[in-house]
Amino acid sequence: MKYDIICVIDPRFTGGTAAALAADVAAFLEMGLQVGLIEVHSSYLDDMGQARSAAVAALRTDSRLHLLDNPGSGPILAKSVFLHHPMTFFHGVRERVRLRADTAYLVGHHPPFRGNGSLQYDPVVTTWRAWRATGTWPIWAPVSGICRQQLQSFAPLIRLTQDEWHNVFDVDVWTPQRRKFSTERIAIGRHGRPDLLKWPESVAKINVSLPDLPDTDIHVLGIPDSVLRARGLTKARWNILPFGAVPVARFLDQLDIFAYHYHADYCECFGRTVAEAMLMGVVCVLDPRLEPTFGDLALYCDPADTASVIARLRADPAAALARADRARAAIISRHAATSVPNRLFALTTATATRDHTKRIASPLEVMRKTAGMMRRGEYFLWQLGARH
Repeated sequence: MKYDIICVIDPRFTGGTAAALAADVAAFLEMGLQVGLIEVHSSYLDDMGQARSAAVAALRTDSRLHLLDNPGSGPILAKSVFLHHPMTFFHGVRERVRLRADTAYLVGHHPPFRGNGSLQYDPVVTTWRAWRATGTWPIWAPVSGICRQQLQSFAPLIRLTQDEWHNVFDVDVWTPQRRKFSTERIAIGRHGRPDLLKWPESVAKINVSLPDLPDTDIHVLGIPDSVLRARGLTKARWNILPFGAVPVARFLDQLDIFAYHYHADYCECFGRTVAEAMLMGVVCVLDPRLEPTFGDLALYCDPADTASVIARLRADPAAALARADRARAAIISRHAATSVPNRLFALTTATATRDHTKRIASPLEVMRKTAGMMRRGEYFLWQLGARH
């Protein structure tokens, strides 16, 4: 049998990567395609234990999906293969999967450079290790313009798709039930997996990024609670729920404002949580580094200025609602799951490019950053890659 599409992922991924995979697969299945799922395990996620994420576990219950849990010696035939998340393959996978595909894509859920400019994985080595693990030589499919700019720094040693492979959403699931700014009391908050890098680097910045204001409730879904409290975060008035405790759409629907700032060393590749908030009609106040992705759909400020931005929104709720409505319409237009058939056709019929956009680092800078990675000892992964 030759599958239309095979997706390969470490099932322990949570957050945006797992949600993006699940949305892609659901769209492929709705197209009537023969879709296979292969699970691999990378040392990158060994600290996550062995349990599948909720998103992947739910995906496996769809009877239309072919679960290739024992792929054997192969080769498995497919028209297209999607390898999810570069860190999976940079760190090496324990399984050896033999695939024979017309085209393979390595979905760039994660940029190669950290927020501080250091290199966290080498796309050239990652490409080679993906080939070693699967027998396919992938083209990179960045999920955002930010990721594309970074990956372009490694051209011509890697190839990129002509267009981004954006996250998609089943917009019927993301339908607001509550009109925002309907009372004088408002709710602000944020959600995401409990990763310290998803939060500002100091307790002081966290406090001002979710300011304690009159007639304001603060809601948080997913927080590294014990670590932040050990650092002095005391938020008795916060309403905190563990990651995955309630459906994200329901959580977001209670908010009027989504406020999201993150660590100086972190580089947000896309920001699926932001797009989800926009789909639920919530006004977004974001870290300025996200402006290249969301443009005029959000407001941007440093953490210390969040309170003043919220004050402006409260002073003109009609303008805030108009912004939220415009953002929701734009995200639906760009990221609805119904766009997948046309985008898949364009992806699989286009010629990969080696020079699509401006690189953010010169070849000399890339060499210097690679040397820095070696000095930090992160290239022990070369040895891991050789074993797998």
